[in-house]
Amino acid sequence: IDGEIDTLLNIAGVPGTVDPEIVLRVNFLGLRMLSELLIDRIRRGGSITHVASIAGAQWASHLEEVQRLLATADYESGVAWVRDHPMDGKRAYDFSKECVVVLAKQQGKWLRERGVRVNTVSPGPVQTPILKDFRESIGPLLDLVTRETGRNATATDIARVILFLSDPNLEWLNATDVQVDGGFMSGLVGGWVKLG
Repeated sequence: IDGEIDTLLNIAGVPGTVDPEIVLRVNFLGLRMLSELLIDRIRRGGSITHVASIAGAQWASHLEEVQRLLATADYESGVAWVRDHPMDGKRAYDFSKECVVVLAKQQGKWLRERGVRVNTVSPGPVQTPILKDFRESIGPLLDLVTRETGRNATATDIARVILFLSDPNLEWLNATDVQVDGGFMSGLVGGWVKLG
């Protein structure tokens, strides 16, 4: 691909049912590497949208650990860090998405200075073929989200928000995580969703 880039959309990801190292390689380290490789080509007024997950909503509780992985210099040193800090698949998935959210918050300042915005979209459950993997790893929680919101999101629900964030007229929306979960996470805070 030659020329300037208007918008970089980092959407690829794997569930916590695969090898934890692969989860972190794909969901965070690869996303970060691709972004770093393409940042210089994103035009002024352009944007980056990383897809995270509501599974990454607890990033503030794990900020020190997240920052340690973010402090690694490159893909290879990130892989070395992952190997030195083993975790199970579910934790690897959650942690990878926490890292994506914090990465965007870190990128927000220096990218803004270059005229590029960066945000994250954090979906809840999405009705796609990969949903069965999430059912395997977090079944009861998945059922709770679906019950409380009335349905799972569709890919179109998420795509609309990603496209919205790509709009160059949103020049003041930066380093923000947009939760697209039918209000589930807000319901936890607002008291109208109860765990258990």
